[in-house]
Amino acid sequence: MRKLIISFVLAGFAITLGAQDLDKILSDHYKASAQDKISQIKTVTMTGKVVAMGMESALTMYQARPSKFRMEMAIMGSDMITVFNGSKGWLYAPGMGIAQPQEMGAEELKNAVSQANIDSPLWDHEAKGNQLVLAGMSDDGSAYKVKLTTAEGTEMFICISKENYLLTKILTNQVVNGMESQIEMEFKDYKNVKGIPTAHYMGTKMGGQVISTFTFESIEYNKDLDPALFEKPAVQ
Repeated sequence: MRKLIISFVLAGFAITLGAQDLDKILSDHYKASAQDKISQIKTVTMTGKVVAMGMESALTMYQARPSKFRMEMAIMGSDMITVFNGSKGWLYAPGMGIAQPQEMGAEELKNAVSQANIDSPLWDHEAKGNQLVLAGMSDDGSAYKVKLTTAEGTEMFICISKENYLLTKILTNQVVNGMESQIEMEFKDYKNVKGIPTAHYMGTKMGGQVISTFTFESIEYNKDLDPALFEKPAVQ
């Protein structure tokens, strides 16, 4: 009985220390990423290029609060447009045979919600019903790994640099073509934009293989955007 009591005490102590460590990591992350300034951002406009499937395309992305997203890519002589208005989403790609805006399915909508988020995915987690647990270190030991479980039960691992406390990777399991695959998103090449460290490179890996890279040449905050950008695309 004495050993059992000691085990419970030690376990409780470990949980408390873990919670304290996580609180400190989150505090340092919010400070390093200038979350106080990010919270004042209403819109984001990004331009650059994407490389996927051996093709390089011009890219423009828009985000707006609350939870709105639009991405435009030049594919095969026409724009491929992905839009999410906070509740519904569409894909329109005439050059790929999608001649009419196609409504997103459940899995695509989950991804769109994440893409529409301007804040750190860790920010305001309690109000969102998300749970956070410190899950050790990244494989190379360079980052803290935080497990986030959303209110809907979706799990992801978020890596925060030990050196500068900025976001380095997000690891998720997603259903792609009917099969569950591990998706790794990498963030780097941070540059200061109006006092906010902002990643100008995002790379995506599936099963360890690079499937796309996004390189941004320009990122603007609080630019006026037409609300129509985030509605069902007009057929051209």
